[in-house]
Amino acid sequence: MELLAEKEPLSYTDIMTLLQITNTGRLNYHLKVLGNLLSKDDSGRYHLTNEGKQAANLLRTFPERAPPEKNLTPVKVAAAVVLALVGVLLISAFVTALLAVGGPTTMSTEAHVGMSTQTIPENTTVYLAGWALTAPALNMAWNAANPVRLFVLNQTQYDTLLPSQSSGAQTLPAPANLTGTPSSWVRDFDGSAGNLTLSLPQGQYYFYAWSSSANLLISFGLSQTQTQSAGTGFSPLLLLYSSVFGALGALLLIVSWSILTRRIWR
Repeated sequence: MELLAEKEPLSYTDIMTLLQITNTGRLNYHLKVLGNLLSKDDSGRYHLTNEGKQAANLLRTFPERAPPEKNLTPVKVAAAVVLALVGVLLISAFVTALLAVGGPTTMSTEAHVGMSTQTIPENTTVYLAGWALTAPALNMAWNAANPVRLFVLNQTQYDTLLPSQSSGAQTLPAPANLTGTPSSWVRDFDGSAGNLTLSLPQGQYYFYAWSSSANLLISFGLSQTQTQSAGTGFSPLLLLYSSVFGALGALLLIVSWSILTRRIWR
């Protein structure tokens, strides 16, 4: 209206160009809203009607003033940052609890046996230890002054080494020494030192050391780590609480964003 009061008449294209409007739908809408304040002549050019001229005079007398834009204060920014941090922490707690819910819990147990400074006479097999294997892997380590031969026997092979008190009687404890080597074994190893993992079926096993000459077994050890399932950690109450934390965290993030974009607390 101010433009027409200064430069009427103006065509539709002139109005678009001078006001730098590129959306014809928007211009048509505002021209329609002005209603009887405008009129068009036979050439399609726009004029102000008498009512339009009076309205233009009012605009000059009482010009519109845009309300001052309220800037974000440090207090608002700090509040938004605090809300965002708390929201992120709550959502992180929710995600952590969600990952834990329903997941199986496991327990790892480790057993070991060790000995040191075992004398091995010449051409003698010395009993070292017995082991009930309940997992597929068993770690064995040893260290000797000179190369030594280690034997791993199962229950049947071990029983053949023990003399019986009488027919059908219980077998005697493992002998301290055997002359020569066992007649059969599951595995055997040579060397003055070693640290390896044995893959054997579950069962009872016995370990012996033999040396062709007088030797000293400085150390010998067995260890086994077994992981057992302890059931599931599903808890409906934990899931409910964590969901509340997640929803509250999301709400705080929305409030923080609304403050920064001045949608609230203007």
